[in-house]
Amino acid sequence: MKTAVQAGLVALLAGTTVLAAPAEAATTVQRTAACHADGYSGTFTLRYETDGGYHRMLGGYTTSGPYIGDVAGSVRLQISYRSGTTTRTVYSRSAPTTGSTTFTMPSATTVPVTSAGTAAATFDNGTVSCTATVPIS
Repeated sequence: MKTAVQAGLVALLAGTTVLAAPAEAATTVQRTAACHADGYSGTFTLRYETDGGYHRMLGGYTTSGPYIGDVAGSVRLQISYRSGTTTRTVYSRSAPTTGSTTFTMPSATTVPVTSAGTAAATFDNGTVSCTATVPIS
């Protein structure tokens, strides 16, 4: 009798036990784009992760010039997305550059996965400029 009761309890517990599904890990994406104007060029790389319905920006870096590190100028980074007919900017920063610049973004810099987002780095050396744009999707 004791064995039958134990077997019944085991069967009852086994029938009601629900295992939690493993949590999905965030997917990290790295995208690079380049631009050129009259021998001057710039490269922009963006890193972001996708999790919980949002793309969260992790950071980015740029390189510019005929040779990396030899052209002083500026770079402007703008991250935005379209929501219906409205474009929303979630991050904008300008910085001087001597060939390379690193951007660290606040953790609240996000783009909804349901929206088309872009990150555009505009390089300017005082004579020419170009824009390198990466999609966020």
